[in-house]
Amino acid sequence: MSERCNTAIDIVRSLLRGQNESEQIVEETLLDEYIDKASMIITGGLNDDERETVRKSLHHMFLVRMNPGIKIVNVPDYKDWYNSYDIEDEKSYWNRYKFYLSSKLAFPNRVIDAIDQSTTDIVNLLGKPDKDTKFSRKGLVIGDVQSGKTANYISVINKAADAGYKVIVLLTGTIEKLRQQTQARIDEGFIGIDTSAWERGEQNLVGVGLHNPSIRVGSFTSVLKDFNKSLLKSSNISTNTLNVPCIIVAKKNKTVLNSIYKWFNRENKDIDSKKINESLLFIDDEADNASINTNSPDNDPTSINKCIRRILNLFMRSSYVGYTATPYANVFIEPNSNEEMENEDLFPKDYIYVLEPPNNYIGAREIYSDDGKYTSMYREIDDFESFLPVKHKKDYELPLDLPLSLKKAILSFCIANTIRDIRGDVNAHRSMLINVSRYIRIQDDLKDRVNAYFIIVKNQIQNYILNPDYEKYQHLALLKKVYEEEFKIDHNYDETPTIDWDCICSQIFDSIKNIKVESVNGGNASKLLDYKGYKNGLRLIAIGGMSLSRGLTLEGLCISYFYRKSIMYDTLMQMGRWFGYRSNYEDLCQIWMSEESYSWYQHISAATDELREEINRIYYSNLTPMDVGIKVRSSEGTLIVTARNKMRSAGDFIADISLSGNYIETPHFSKSDIIINDNIEEVKELLKNLENDGYSVANPSEIPLQNKTVKQVLNVDKKYIIKFLKSIYTHYKNIKFDAHKIAELLENNTEEILDNWDIAFPNGKSKGVFHIMGESIKRVERTFGHISGSAITLKKYRLGSPSIVASGLTEDENKEYERIIINNRKKRGDYNPNPIPTDKEYFDIELKRNPLLVIYLIDLKPTEEVKLTEPLVGLGIGIPRLKKPQELSYSYKVNKKWLQENYDIDDDEFEADDIGGYDA
Repeated sequence: MSERCNTAIDIVRSLLRGQNESEQIVEETLLDEYIDKASMIITGGLNDDERETVRKSLHHMFLVRMNPGIKIVNVPDYKDWYNSYDIEDEKSYWNRYKFYLSSKLAFPNRVIDAIDQSTTDIVNLLGKPDKDTKFSRKGLVIGDVQSGKTANYISVINKAADAGYKVIVLLTGTIEKLRQQTQARIDEGFIGIDTSAWERGEQNLVGVGLHNPSIRVGSFTSVLKDFNKSLLKSSNISTNTLNVPCIIVAKKNKTVLNSIYKWFNRENKDIDSKKINESLLFIDDEADNASINTNSPDNDPTSINKCIRRILNLFMRSSYVGYTATPYANVFIEPNSNEEMENEDLFPKDYIYVLEPPNNYIGAREIYSDDGKYTSMYREIDDFESFLPVKHKKDYELPLDLPLSLKKAILSFCIANTIRDIRGDVNAHRSMLINVSRYIRIQDDLKDRVNAYFIIVKNQIQNYILNPDYEKYQHLALLKKVYEEEFKIDHNYDETPTIDWDCICSQIFDSIKNIKVESVNGGNASKLLDYKGYKNGLRLIAIGGMSLSRGLTLEGLCISYFYRKSIMYDTLMQMGRWFGYRSNYEDLCQIWMSEESYSWYQHISAATDELREEINRIYYSNLTPMDVGIKVRSSEGTLIVTARNKMRSAGDFIADISLSGNYIETPHFSKSDIIINDNIEEVKELLKNLENDGYSVANPSEIPLQNKTVKQVLNVDKKYIIKFLKSIYTHYKNIKFDAHKIAELLENNTEEILDNWDIAFPNGKSKGVFHIMGESIKRVERTFGHISGSAITLKKYRLGSPSIVASGLTEDENKEYERIIINNRKKRGDYNPNPIPTDKEYFDIELKRNPLLVIYLIDLKPTEEVKLTEPLVGLGIGIPRLKKPQELSYSYKVNKKWLQENYDIDDDEFEADDIGGYDA
């Protein structure tokens, strides 16, 4: 950012203070007014680009908001015991970290206040570290990928130190670079000393230490060294003699954890309890990666779990806090039974805390939802399979020439670097991610090809970009085309008087000349991602796999190129390094991936929103963490794809599925012509039986129905529904929708609310026509996604729009439903900017309505892969809340072989990371 912009920002802040305006409650109109005044003070005034830069920076300072989280506790009347105001300011670890967040990291004041509130809540859920108490508390904190969980748990650590916790263990992921990156954050946010310099005998203050060096912390690890045997042998320090808190930052490694256990086990113990009379805070970052999911002998999660439990059991007072953005596998659906869940040693039996990200966080919803603010970031990869198949061996030979999509992504990175420089962010780190293979050899080979291409591009830019005839050079012509198509057209980026193609041509070589191309995997990540070594900003094209997928941060990530196949929710979400904060360059970001991967992320985004909504409902129902595990597990049956521990074993996995207060669909279809034709005949048979028994299509001119274009048959006896579901075939990839099982449950259920149904036939835009009891509709048209085994899957994993669930309702009834749904959201504190109710919300509220059967007649848009003579039959079922929901629940049992056959999971998916020459 230029000096003129910084001056303007300082002027605005001075004006606010001069008018006694609180920086906490600044409104946007007032900011704009003060920016105008600052522009008049500055010589020559602010130009449009400078004004926009200042405006964005002030927005970040004053208009970013963050709601406090919600907590679900095991004991409703658990008493708060911690208050940060009880600590003297000059002795407070938290106060100096709060100052660091504000002054050095420029966190908005409202965000700091929200972090303060949420971490006070979390610390109050820990055990109070009094000498005469005993406790063993376990909890979980859920955040979003790349949303700021590290700042949250560093705040918890500082407050726990203020409260009297003397021993703190922070467990990071399984790779050393992540541990080092986390240690560096702890150095700056808690210890106050650069531990890498400390290893060399130097005393360099950093972060909080520069603000208040009088507060001390002991560290038994450093940026350079994890906890090891030599420290175990040489250290005579006892926890009983500690007069300051000490911290260990360790990776998830059996040998390391065993060394920590042995070190603690030397301590003098209480005679009666045989435990150490101290308070231990144990924070498990990436907690889902510490359960029984990995197979490496050294990282065997059974062993890691055992190590964690042994360390916790050494202490008279211990608080275990797991942090994760992907809680699906390890908490909600991992156990096969409720009893197994309850007895799981690291299950968060005492509390679950759900963090809310700030409103400037860019997550899955913003990128992959149909109405997301940043959907324009997506770019389709449709040419990579011929270069490197998704399924490949580690000795696969890459072609010499890169696919066009990857060339475009690389050129986009060059342009994004240039625009950021012109905007004044000259010292900011920049990175591009390429994640296409788990194998280190493939990553290294690709690095050579990317580097060779980049050198050619760089040379042409240096020598010819300013020539009038530059477009006769192939790569420069493509560069201009990429600027026109990937930035200017239908994207968030807009040209300005000072940033256009001519400006970019003048600047681009200086902006790209220092870009490095590296394969980041295994042990080299420490050296290659050493941002401290680049005072003027590291500019990096990083090619890797697992090392770039678990907690590791790529600073200034603006271009992501992702071509991987995984159906694990948590794996995909952790690979999404593009989630996070992109202040002042969000309009330059691009995410390149296949159409299939994009559809999976859409599916995950919707499922994650459902999961959070379910947790919100549980919170307002005053249920316990155990109820969360059971209830979410039963309502989120599709999340079986995340149970990696069961997928990787030979055993079976059971998903419980509840239909009460739920809406489910069938996005997967059999590709068998016989089954497709049979399903059409069953729909015709249903209509024939209804017509013969006196049913007819509702007339919207007589009944003021909400969905007037949808053909609806109202108040149908459930016997017709049961017969139809018994005869129709739904593909077994529709995990939530087993038509025969649902028919059986309906047949045996006597609840009155299930006696009469509404049936809806959506009207589409296809040329094909379908006749319904003397009337006709156009069939709906959908886009083919992919073929997997025996199944055809739709592109968006959805059959229709959310409004279809209003079928069967009148206009007045629908208005009342929407009013109650919005009010319920407000009561839960869920201020969803999207006012459209979800499918599930239309059934999971207190109002009564008929259950709904939606029958889609689907024509696929023409493709080479699929040619159909008859439409597909897609089904949706919505069932209101039942008095006894368990009576409309069922279990779905699958094993590893089934998952491999039906979800295209390679054997590699069941293997461990970083073994046998791959980096995952």
